[in-house]
Amino acid sequence: MPKKTILKLNKIFENVGEKPNIVVIMADDLGSFDVSLKGGNQILTPNIDALGYQGVILNRHYTPSLCSPSRAAFLTGKSPINLGMQFIVIFNDEPRSLSLDEKLLPQYLKEVGYRTHIVGKWHLGFARRSFLPTHRGFDTHVGFLGSHIDYFNFTNTLDPYPAGFDFRYNEDVYRDRIGEYATDVLTDEATKIIEEHNPKDGPLFMYFPHIAVHSGNEYDPLQTVPEDLETVAHIKDPDRRTYAAMVKALDRSVGKVVTALKKKDMLENTIILFFSDNGGPTQGYHATSASNFPLRGQKDGPWEGGVRGTGVIWSPLLQKRHYVSNHLIHITDWLPTFTELANVSSYKEKDLNGNNIWSTISYNESSLRREIVHNIDTISGYTSYCKDGWKYINGTRWNGAHDQWIGEMTFEESPEASSYPNLVMKSKVWQALNPYALKNLKPRHLEEMRKKTGINCRKVTSPSRDCKPLEAPCLFYVDDDPCEMNNLAHFRPTRMAIIEKRLKYLQETMTPPGNLPRNSAANPALHDGIWTWWFELMQK
Repeated sequence: MPKKTILKLNKIFENVGEKPNIVVIMADDLGSFDVSLKGGNQILTPNIDALGYQGVILNRHYTPSLCSPSRAAFLTGKSPINLGMQFIVIFNDEPRSLSLDEKLLPQYLKEVGYRTHIVGKWHLGFARRSFLPTHRGFDTHVGFLGSHIDYFNFTNTLDPYPAGFDFRYNEDVYRDRIGEYATDVLTDEATKIIEEHNPKDGPLFMYFPHIAVHSGNEYDPLQTVPEDLETVAHIKDPDRRTYAAMVKALDRSVGKVVTALKKKDMLENTIILFFSDNGGPTQGYHATSASNFPLRGQKDGPWEGGVRGTGVIWSPLLQKRHYVSNHLIHITDWLPTFTELANVSSYKEKDLNGNNIWSTISYNESSLRREIVHNIDTISGYTSYCKDGWKYINGTRWNGAHDQWIGEMTFEESPEASSYPNLVMKSKVWQALNPYALKNLKPRHLEEMRKKTGINCRKVTSPSRDCKPLEAPCLFYVDDDPCEMNNLAHFRPTRMAIIEKRLKYLQETMTPPGNLPRNSAANPALHDGIWTWWFELMQK
């Protein structure tokens, strides 16, 4: 390692007590197999992969299986069952939000001087002005308030209403960039925040919940630009090809954000986290042809395909890097981790479900986490829960339509797959982060790490029985059976009884679902064609 780089790293670790800049990029509905560091060669994501190889690949990163619950869990450090967010999402015409009694991550960080920004998707309620991100700890917001938008005209359609415009700069309607591709627009806004950040005003917290790769409106769900479509011409299925181009735009976005941090000379004291809010929807509602294969199921369900994604984290403050972590990590762990690093003590006063996992990641130490409540949805009637490697499923979503192993790909390698390591090492992210590497990384190191991210399905063996969660609860040992192929419920009655006793307690003590009746007063036709804080206006 060059002497100049060693001196630079020594300086970093001398200053580890400084509050770090925190940049979180949350993809939307990204299939867990659609990041090429997982081994697939159909869609290559060199920038996202480089972030993982240079940092730490979080191979068992868990989230709720839907948008609003995931965002609520990230920003509060609490499980959706303790937020009243167990059942589906917050709709545009629903007069509720993530409870105003909850303190959010940006509010904690502002206590110690952070400048806080959100770029992209909110989806935690906007029926009242007080529900907006700029009233909940964020200094600025550029993006949309609902679940999704058209990538070019920035409208959101929700049956039975006409399309409503949903794009804002803080609280003002923002039409200046209509016609441009939303993934690129949001990326420009994120890089602008980095470029204009003044360290004298405090450290930066930027939460970047992307539009990509969520579907657009039903009339045109998969949208891309010709430049990205050209890069995936080897994919025959038109929907999968367009989706792949949307993933390429997301990867390009990650490259631009990291490059902006490099140009601003901010990488020395920055943490960059990337993950998806949930698994990809291969089929059904808002389907994109995303793939979580070989995991079972998809978005909005109890299976690993909906809740287990790939996360990557990079920072020169991490004492160990360039490895694959198989420690159990949940989205609720990020709030206590970031607040602890920022020296915010007030989070300890809250009854959180997350743990500070910095030592787990930075030193590759054992995780504190033994339990994950994926969901207890008393309205749909399904439960998904894991403790000490044993996963319990009772009931499911969509009447079992997406309960199988879906998203298996035909053999369609990218023409660049043969030079995969070189492609990654030429990426913008690699060029920006390699000066901070703890060792001289070679192509073989990338291939070795890539092999360790693979998920090996265990064959069905005796005494396994078919899992039919609408008929009876199922039990899997997912530490050895990540593809949920071997139902051992009948073989482990004591384990089942222990889990069901715990679930009974959790259900009795959880916050009831907070869903409210939907209201046609939200109709954007009543508000100049705009989705806005309709409930507040209705009461005037």
